[in-house]
Amino acid sequence: MNITRLNINIGGNTAPSFSGNEIVFDKIARLVGASLPEDYLTLIRTADGGHPELDTFFLNPETGDAFAVDSFYSFSNPSVENIKTAIDRWGRALGKRILPIGYDGGDNQFYLDLNDPSASVWIFLHDEGNARVKLANNLAQFIASLTIDPDAI
Repeated sequence: MNITRLNINIGGNTAPSFSGNEIVFDKIARLVGASLPEDYLTLIRTADGGHPELDTFFLNPETGDAFAVDSFYSFSNPSVENIKTAIDRWGRALGKRILPIGYDGGDNQFYLDLNDPSASVWIFLHDEGNARVKLANNLAQFIASLTIDPDAI
């Protein structure tokens, strides 16, 4: 999983790696009721929250149906919205064993479904009647699929 290709940043500066006590990973796992996937922990250890420059996931490139990650949640970086805050805010709507990992410009939630052994990636569209759309079979596939928004070039 090539996380550095995303160029995750905060205000144009490279997002820092996780610098807190890793006990917080266990606390979050207890909150959601499932272990956190190792590839997700790798993401956080590499960039603890922030905006990916390669932010767009195309459902259908031919029609332009796409979602863009505005920001990934943080565990210890006070400059980015905290994962615990996201769980407190969205946990009830998302359900058990669901881990919010980021959001789009409309505050729709990207999440890992930890009920699925591969921890598939979904988006929860609160502004479209709470629809859920599966985006990728796992985080590595999702990260590999992110591309630059052609409208931002």
